[in-house]
Amino acid sequence: MKATDLAFSRALGLRDAPPDAEHLLELPFTDLLHNHLGTMHAAAQFSLAEAASAECLQRRYGASVGEVFAVVRGVEVKYRKPATGDLLAFGRPDEATAAHLLTELADRGRTNAVILIDLKDRTGTLTFHGKFEWFISRVPPPLL
Repeated sequence: MKATDLAFSRALGLRDAPPDAEHLLELPFTDLLHNHLGTMHAAAQFSLAEAASAECLQRRYGASVGEVFAVVRGVEVKYRKPATGDLLAFGRPDEATAAHLLTELADRGRTNAVILIDLKDRTGTLTFHGKFEWFISRVPPPLL
């Protein structure tokens, strides 16, 4: 399932970037997402960034790892500038994740991954930087 398929993501207005774009996802600046200052609400930016981190994992590793269980374990964020327009989400794995994710998942059946996310407006202004740590396992947890 893609992050943009979730009902919450659809309600916010998250959408996939065009196929040839460098960014992963987009979030239009709508009245629903305004905060008390008229800029984009921090929660909307966080939601875009978290969804983009999942999208980054799927695009980079989905075909190589097959079906896995993945969940966010930790997040560090920095809101850089007020967002006053549409946001574009850019993502990449950190160096350790890029170097070791596939090997560690194959050897141990589980791993951690760190995905770095930048949100920028259409002029290229950085509004948000985040570091999303994921736990990934080949074996899904038991159903509760």
